[in-house]
Amino acid sequence: MDFKDYLKYKHVLKKGERKLKEISIEQYINRLENMRREGIYNEEKQIDQVLEKKVQERYKDWKTYMKTIEHYLYSKNY
Repeated sequence: MDFKDYLKYKHVLKKGERKLKEISIEQYINRLENMRREGIYNEEKQIDQVLEKKVQERYKDWKTYMKTIEHYLYSKNY
């Protein structure tokens, strides 16, 4: 399942998740693309301290970017 589809249906796939609006889905996709373009996220299979530190150093609202990576990694399991 690709990332966009996962975001559309994560509320069905994963208990406790809420449905996202289309604009939120696009924001998640843009965040992931930006982290890839800037070399922050390079298709790591898990979140480690090095990745978390890179995100914290680059983004003021770093928790939102970490959530994006978490969702992306979950999407790889579907």
